[in-house]
Amino acid sequence: GLFTQWFEEGGFEEPDMEEEFDEKLDCAYLEFAMNEETETNEFPFPPEVVNESDEDKKLVQLRVIRHCWLYGTAPINADNDWADEKAKEYNLDDIGYVSMTSGNTSSAAETTVKLLQTHCPKLSERIGQHEPDLLNLMAIGQENEFPLLIYLSDSFVRARVAKHVEDKEKGAKNPQALTVADWVTNNPYLQRVAKNVTDKIAMAITAFGKRIAPQFTLDATRPVVEDDLSEIVTCLNAAVAFIRDLPPNSYPLQFDFSIAVRGCSQ
Repeated sequence: GLFTQWFEEGGFEEPDMEEEFDEKLDCAYLEFAMNEETETNEFPFPPEVVNESDEDKKLVQLRVIRHCWLYGTAPINADNDWADEKAKEYNLDDIGYVSMTSGNTSSAAETTVKLLQTHCPKLSERIGQHEPDLLNLMAIGQENEFPLLIYLSDSFVRARVAKHVEDKEKGAKNPQALTVADWVTNNPYLQRVAKNVTDKIAMAITAFGKRIAPQFTLDATRPVVEDDLSEIVTCLNAAVAFIRDLPPNSYPLQFDFSIAVRGCSQ
């Protein structure tokens, strides 16, 4: 992206990024998107922040840049609670986040439990009593309006399938499945996270696979769908949109969904 290009052209080094972020409002990365001719900051701020002070806008800009570095994507709510964070001396780990390391997951977890109790009462009881790490990961995503648990789980599934295919292509008859622990250890983003946090993430994803979304067996024989994949995806998107657009008082709800394809083959 543009920041990566600016970063490399400026001679910056990735190992120095955390130290540079510690400079807070003196961070060199705040020069990104500065128009030298007009001396204006052309960073794409959210509408709620555009008319605020330069100091407040720098706070949001730092959060967005650091989030992109850590997670490979911009935060959904870049302006979340930014006005209340000025008193925290711009602690970047706390800006608008619920974090497994900051010790402030309790209130968000309580909110998540209430949400689960409303929509999935039996699931909320099991998770609340036996899976605190899973609950905290769900709470982080809920608080930041970012599906962190789903994204991490999907990333693990893709890595698991990729390893299986690679091992098969190398001639392995019974490839050893990728474990969550090995994936967490080798994931480039999670390598930047403290060990005690990655352990919690591994336990959360493992619990997610056991209690909510079981992993499929890679060597199982499955039929090949003979149909237009784009049409199937369109139907799946329509089902998701249907649930998403329901009024808040529509839950709890059971929604059965199936797709009839034109044919299958072994």
